[in-house]
Amino acid sequence: MGAIYEYTDTVRYSKVDGELKLTIAALVDYFQDAAIEQSEALGVGTKAINARNLAWFLTSWDIRIRRMPELNEKIVIGTYPYYFRGMIGKRAVYMKTAAGETLAEGDAQWALMNTAEMRMARIPEDLLAAYEIGDGPLFESRNRRVLTPDGAGKEYDDVPVQEYMLDNNGHINNGQFVRLGMSYMPADRGFTWLRVEYKKQARLGDVLRPVRFSDDDRDVVVLKNGDDGACLIELCRAGAAELSR
Repeated sequence: MGAIYEYTDTVRYSKVDGELKLTIAALVDYFQDAAIEQSEALGVGTKAINARNLAWFLTSWDIRIRRMPELNEKIVIGTYPYYFRGMIGKRAVYMKTAAGETLAEGDAQWALMNTAEMRMARIPEDLLAAYEIGDGPLFESRNRRVLTPDGAGKEYDDVPVQEYMLDNNGHINNGQFVRLGMSYMPADRGFTWLRVEYKKQARLGDVLRPVRFSDDDRDVVVLKNGDDGACLIELCRAGAAELSR
């Protein structure tokens, strides 16, 4: 199997919003699934590395959105790794129509963790050997650190972490963080860039406190776990995205 892994799907009703367009949370789920499915196809998937007390933890997304596909539209989701060093792996991801129109493209950074000791782990040589390195990122990724706009944020009611939010590692799934954060975003303002920074795990029994910060071009939702931001989700216009590199 080459560097690029692709799969096809049809946008189903459960993945669209009130305008019958794919939700941002569903877009992130598609990209996460592509990365995981490629690893599974190469024999180094979740169960295989979990047996070695290893797991990939997503640390950031940087996604450029051109157009959201609509209900029943045929789509192609693809990914390839382009960088491994030490404990870090980076992937390009994309979504296209069946005719080849690019709908969204992104960049993801992952860190390999030793789950028994809960520390970062150097990527073993046999895991590296399983992957073929792709050509590189699809675009120059911005600073992976998400900064909030100036001014006081708007606080919302606390959200207890529920069991349905958890993944096999016992903490909130990456997509669930985005889904929760998006529920505090304003109505569409023509945003074309999504950036997510994962900073701290949240487990069953934890309580998240959502805070939204806004300016003319950006909205950032911070999901706090205690005093720290567990996850920051940013939506911004193309011009603001260029400024936030």
